[in-house]
Amino acid sequence: MVKLYATSFFRRNKASQRVGETLTESFTERTAGIWVPMVFYAAGGIYILAFWAAFSLSAYHLLALGIASILVAVFLFSLSKWAYWVGLFTFPLLVIEFLYALMFSVNIAGWDPNPVLAAFNASMVVYLVLLCFSFLLLIDKRNTLKSDRFMDKLSSSVLPPKKEETKEETKAT
Repeated sequence: MVKLYATSFFRRNKASQRVGETLTESFTERTAGIWVPMVFYAAGGIYILAFWAAFSLSAYHLLALGIASILVAVFLFSLSKWAYWVGLFTFPLLVIEFLYALMFSVNIAGWDPNPVLAAFNASMVVYLVLLCFSFLLLIDKRNTLKSDRFMDKLSSSVLPPKKEETKEETKAT
């Protein structure tokens, strides 16, 4: 009985030790090249959603781009390859959206008609610069991102388990 207790105690320690190692390894994988775009995409998504909520609820493209930006941040946090693909897809859309909004604002009111509009135009320019910088970091760190564990778990739960071949079946083939 004592031996059984000691065996289960050591098994528990080995398992908890592996969990601690996994957390440490995943934390060190998130370098500044992952944290900077993650924070920017999250802040940018919130900025887009705030702009959508404050000015026009009928601009559904802003809602979609804001949610996509936040998804990129979530995928970056989980070190998923989806961050790369969603970021790659949304980058040109975000650049076009912000350039169009900036040019529209400048054509209607000019660069510096009042402090509020000047701050808005400056925020758009800063957003575009940080978007380009974050996108370059995202492309640079694409090899650190791993395959999506969620999709792996989903496919393993949907598909039947793989059948292991026995020695007799191997000899027959």
